[in-house]
Amino acid sequence: METSIFALDFTADKVRLGSSYLLIGTDSYLVDRVLDSIRAKLKKKEKVDTFIIYGDEVKSPELADLLDTYSIFSAAKLIIIKNAESLKTKELSTLADYFSSPSEIQSLAIVTEKADARHENWKKIKAGTKLITCDPPPYGGAIRTWLDKALKDINKKMTDKAIEEFLNRIELDYYNAANELTKLDLLTRDRTTITEEDIMQSLGTTRSGTLIDFYRALGRKQAKQAIEAMEKMLFADWKPLQILFQLTRFYFNIWKILLLKKAHITDNEIVSKYITDFHPNQRREFLDLSRYYNINALEKIFALLLETDQQFKLTVAEPQILLCNCLLKILDA
Repeated sequence: METSIFALDFTADKVRLGSSYLLIGTDSYLVDRVLDSIRAKLKKKEKVDTFIIYGDEVKSPELADLLDTYSIFSAAKLIIIKNAESLKTKELSTLADYFSSPSEIQSLAIVTEKADARHENWKKIKAGTKLITCDPPPYGGAIRTWLDKALKDINKKMTDKAIEEFLNRIELDYYNAANELTKLDLLTRDRTTITEEDIMQSLGTTRSGTLIDFYRALGRKQAKQAIEAMEKMLFADWKPLQILFQLTRFYFNIWKILLLKKAHITDNEIVSKYITDFHPNQRREFLDLSRYYNINALEKIFALLLETDQQFKLTVAEPQILLCNCLLKILDA
């Protein structure tokens, strides 16, 4: 069985008629990217006809007919099988049997969220295909790798500060990142360099962008900026309880950093081991923001957060007003 290829490393030069591909993972952006490469190369070079079927719909006779090299449909074929994890036993067996004598004039692209390595039929399918992993980005650094490739594709570059802000302001998701980069490409038009100002203009009101502004304002105890960021969040359909959760999350991490510093844990250890639920470049920023607080102040802040949570449940006051009052008291603590 061939070593797997990560989807971002898969290029059209790897595509050949007669070869088949097994795309495993849940990231739809990466799946579409690989399928587009396969389709474009085979249509351009081999003029294949493409057929798309779904594992939760296809039946064994239909699948067998489509896999038949001498079908009346066409001489050269690309068969895309989506949702292959939903294939029933009979249909999966029909697909696996194909690889005992695959055709040189057709290719299969099998898309599945998972493939049970213990199942004999999946073993046959894996043995007859090139394995391509399509997993979501596990951390911010993976998005950075994607960004380097994507910028090269559109013949543009970003300043270092723009890259930092871009990674801070996007969801940990390739599809979202690709959409935001497309907007930046359109915004900058013929310019070849994307600046920090471009990022702020294009991504300044995204959910992640607003959240990082909220964190920064909290960390620096900037009441005006914190209220403005909170209002943007409410306008973007954040629920008051969601914002209260983000407040708690922010101060929990500040509290954790302060305790680690008190225990003489180094900054590098804190960044690499203890605040891993943030982008790597955000972790260093959290260290800087922790300097504006002390442990005694954090005890008061947690009491205010608990009080506000109880008020949400027990009073008839507008949650937005309770949240605003909580925020002002926190920044004065």
